[in-house]
Amino acid sequence: MYCYKTFTQITDMGPYVTKLLLKLPTEAIGQRLATESLKIYTERKSAKTGEIILFKDLFHPEIPGAPAKGFQKAAKIYPGNDQGDYDAEGTWAVAEIEPDALGKRTEGTMLSSEYVIHEYTITLTCQSPDKEAQSFIFDTCLGDVCPQKKGWCQSVMTSGDILLKYAYFTPENISGQIPLVIWLHGAGEGGEDPQIAYTGNKVVNLSSRDIQEKLGGQAWILVPQCPTVWMDDGHEQLGRSGKSIYSKPLKSCIDEFIQHHKAFIDPGRILIGGCSNGGFMTVRMIIDYPDFFAAAFPACEAFYQENITPDIIRRLCHLPLWFVHDKDDELVNPAETSLPLYQQLVRAGAKNIHFTYYDRGNKVFSQYGPEFKFPPEQFKHAVWVNVYNDDCFTDIDGQPARDSDGPLTLWQWLGKI
Repeated sequence: MYCYKTFTQITDMGPYVTKLLLKLPTEAIGQRLATESLKIYTERKSAKTGEIILFKDLFHPEIPGAPAKGFQKAAKIYPGNDQGDYDAEGTWAVAEIEPDALGKRTEGTMLSSEYVIHEYTITLTCQSPDKEAQSFIFDTCLGDVCPQKKGWCQSVMTSGDILLKYAYFTPENISGQIPLVIWLHGAGEGGEDPQIAYTGNKVVNLSSRDIQEKLGGQAWILVPQCPTVWMDDGHEQLGRSGKSIYSKPLKSCIDEFIQHHKAFIDPGRILIGGCSNGGFMTVRMIIDYPDFFAAAFPACEAFYQENITPDIIRRLCHLPLWFVHDKDDELVNPAETSLPLYQQLVRAGAKNIHFTYYDRGNKVFSQYGPEFKFPPEQFKHAVWVNVYNDDCFTDIDGQPARDSDGPLTLWQWLGKI
């Protein structure tokens, strides 16, 4: 039998196997490669039990689904190398497959996710002009390739009652002190695997050249992971108390990370943001430590209006803030969370404050064509997609967000802090 590698792409919908890299036997090198000569069978298995998992409905996990196994179709196949790049003289075959349910690298519910095991059996049939057709079976995986994870590492706090694991991105050839961006994940990315916290959604895009340049050329990215959910107050995991048992541990995690890299982090440019459950924690942290952070950007945040006090407004009024929410959010009603907080801050005189407030109705996300539907279809809570892609550029009135220099996007705004 022969060997292959998987190639993972972290998309707006999460991590997917989008290529299979086949180490060609000598007799297959240079032969014609065609998609019709390829059969791809996969089984998605639990990393804990080794058993084939069942497809789950995100909103109805109690409903058993069909076994996650079957055939996938290649969109194209071409000669290449072991990193998935085209190479006319390469000794690998690169088979591109469209992202689909069988190719998703993670499985979970609204409150947790985990990486799954993909086991592939790939049959490639080749035929040269002077020989009979030969079939080669690839069923031994040599590992995974994911270029988007370049520069990312994982670690854990060294002291405290609650030790948070975290992932972080280190820019190359750091020059002087640069910003630190802290991103707080949503409810579905908590647990004990920091990889989920930065690849379960496209957090890795914050290390892309585009975002890094908008932040001034270089920026650290820190992604702490919560063992349960950030909204856990010790009594309820998803209550409305506005409290969290993780406030102090998270601050300790941030402090420890800064201490380890203090020569290369600008203490005046600590930026914090997060989505949903992490958007709540963003608000909680700037309330608890209002003079520590230089700016905050909570998305679809779940800090409820009954917990907004005059003291909170006084503590936050000076801080640059950019809220992101959809008016038809299915899970977190902005009329009970981000809107009243934004409105009270504006009335109190907050100056450097923006709110990208989507009213998408039946529209799809703007960076895709008319055929694209975000799964589940029209999931309006998922404004983090727009944050990662720097697609937040309007204010609450629908007009372009501006500063004294003119229109700007969220990440351009953060780069000016």
